[in-house]
Amino acid sequence: MAKVTENVQEILKPVLATKGFDLWDVLYEKQDSDFVLRVLVDRVDGEINMDDLVMLTELIGNELDKITPDPFPQAYLLDVSSPGADRKLQQPANFKWAVGRFIEVDLNNPIAGFEKFTGQLVSFADDILTMDVLLKTKHQLIEVDLDNIQQAHLSISQDRILTSEEDYEWAHHKLVHVSTYQKIDGRKEFLGELSDFTPESLIITDESDNELTIPRRAVAQARQSNDF
Repeated sequence: MAKVTENVQEILKPVLATKGFDLWDVLYEKQDSDFVLRVLVDRVDGEINMDDLVMLTELIGNELDKITPDPFPQAYLLDVSSPGADRKLQQPANFKWAVGRFIEVDLNNPIAGFEKFTGQLVSFADDILTMDVLLKTKHQLIEVDLDNIQQAHLSISQDRILTSEEDYEWAHHKLVHVSTYQKIDGRKEFLGELSDFTPESLIITDESDNELTIPRRAVAQARQSNDF
C-alpha cells in the first residue's frame, strides 16, 4: 500500500504544481469489497471548487493510466477531493503550510501534564512545532517534536458553544467563557480553564489559579474560545 501511494505522489505532485494545485495526500485503502484511491488536492492560492475537482479527476485519471508498469494490484475507484476545512496534518509539508493557522494536536507523551493542545502554529523547523497556546488564560509558547504527535489537524472552530457532555469533554482543559443567569460572587461572566466538570457543576480555574465552581443549572451559555 505504501509503495503505491509513494509512486502516485511522485507522479502527480509535479503535474499538479504546474496547474497551480498542491497535492495534499494520497490514500489507498479498501472500502467494503473495493479498493479506493483517494487523492486530496487543494489550490496553492484561493479555494478549490467543484469545477476544479471535475477537471482534476480527468487529469489525474489520465496521468495514472500512463504509469508503467501498473502499480495497482487490482482495479480501484478514484476519488479526488479537497482535504477539507479540518484537514489532517501528517507530512512535514502539511505543517509548513499550516504555519500561522490554528491547529489541534494529540500527543503520544504529555507535555507539562497535557495530552493535547489547541493553538496557533507559530513556526515549524527541524521537525519541531512551536505553538502559541493559552494555558490558564495566559499565552505560552510550547515546542512539540513531530515524533511526539499522535495526530494533528486544522482547527476549524475557535468558538464552540458547549451544551452536551461530549462538548464539555472536548473543552476539558481548554479556555472557556461562561455566562450565568444570576450573579455568583458578584459577577455573571467567567473566563478560565475548564479544569473539571460534573453533571452538577463546572470547575473553572482563572488566571490567578483560583478554582471557581459554577452550578450548571445557573449557566446561561458556555463556550470554548481562544480569542480572549
